[in-house]
Amino acid sequence: MNFAIIRALIRIRLLRVFRDKTNLIWLFVMPMVFSFIMGQLMGNWDSSGQSNKPKFMVYDLDGGPAVDRLLAPMINNEFFLLVRADSTVTTERARHLVEKGSITAALFIPGDFSLAAEDGRNASLELFYNSDRLSSQTVRTKLDESLLKVNTLTAAYTLVATPDSAGHIPPGHSEALDEAVFQEGLSSPRVALNASTLGRVEQEEFPLNRAAQHVGPSYILFFMMMFLMMSSKDLVTERQDRTLARLMVSRATNVDLVLGFFLGGLILGLFQAGVLLVLNMLPPFSIDYGDSLAGLILVVLLFGGFCSAASVLLGSIARSGPQADGFGMTFTMMLAALGGLWWPLEIVPGFMQKLGLSLPSGKAISVFHDMIGRGYGVEELSGLLIGLALWFVGTMLLAVWRFRQLVAV
Repeated sequence: MNFAIIRALIRIRLLRVFRDKTNLIWLFVMPMVFSFIMGQLMGNWDSSGQSNKPKFMVYDLDGGPAVDRLLAPMINNEFFLLVRADSTVTTERARHLVEKGSITAALFIPGDFSLAAEDGRNASLELFYNSDRLSSQTVRTKLDESLLKVNTLTAAYTLVATPDSAGHIPPGHSEALDEAVFQEGLSSPRVALNASTLGRVEQEEFPLNRAAQHVGPSYILFFMMMFLMMSSKDLVTERQDRTLARLMVSRATNVDLVLGFFLGGLILGLFQAGVLLVLNMLPPFSIDYGDSLAGLILVVLLFGGFCSAASVLLGSIARSGPQADGFGMTFTMMLAALGGLWWPLEIVPGFMQKLGLSLPSGKAISVFHDMIGRGYGVEELSGLLIGLALWFVGTMLLAVWRFRQLVAV
């Protein structure tokens, strides 16, 4: 292996890029401009997007005031959207919808619920929920809190009795219930528990709550991929200028030439990604990439390696500079659109999510989502990182094979 030739090829590629000041705009300025504009267009993804919230379906056969009091604390919850269905379904159908993930929970309220609450009689509700989902757990917690209030109020009313003909009230009873006092006692109990949730919350739903958390990493990946794949025409230029032939005469091997072009692109991509990652940590983006520095390094390194290997492969296939540009732009746009760099994979149909996650762009942006939104480390990210590594190795092997054929001609 001739390290002098490898270093020379790396130096030539980097000089070619940085001598043209226009390249600096596409390397650093345009990714940040696109991130800012698209972040503003997409807005935030927290409680403002009700249509994206998991649905908590309530099948109400009563419609009375007791039901209104029961459900009132669960309206406008940040983790789920309460929907009072205008028709009922079977319990088997509701169970199927919850298990399938179409809804997060289903509550059945019988037709005599309000009357039973007024008379102090027992009433039964039926709830189906998925204990593995954050939104479903929240439904159960909020429903328990509301039922506690209803049951306590109902029990308090059993202590209310009207005076008899002599004006006497039964012992232990009151003539009336002061609901204001009751509400104050319920909202300000004598014993209170203060609990704090530490760390990021693992959830099945879309883990990000700000558009910047998606568009920042996605445009880092997009512009890294575009710049490296479009630079495949540099290899075509070297072929047309007979530079490769002269290097082969100087005892450079196929491995030397491939490594020179590959490492030049990889160093360029890593430098670009490093600068953009730091810029995205600053206001107004203020992105927290999580606690796994190893995961962040691996995803950038593997995706940069794939992009650089792909540029060598495309440069070995293309017969002219314009053709290399066409190949680079086509593959960049295809991988960006299908892989979830333009919009989150979580909002597309299931079969498109599977397709996107099979691509290197989909795996890379999913790693960022899991690090930022769920606080995953290398162990939890291992499946995506291994898949990304396989794409890198496979593309590199194809690039070496095609390059050997090219030089042998």
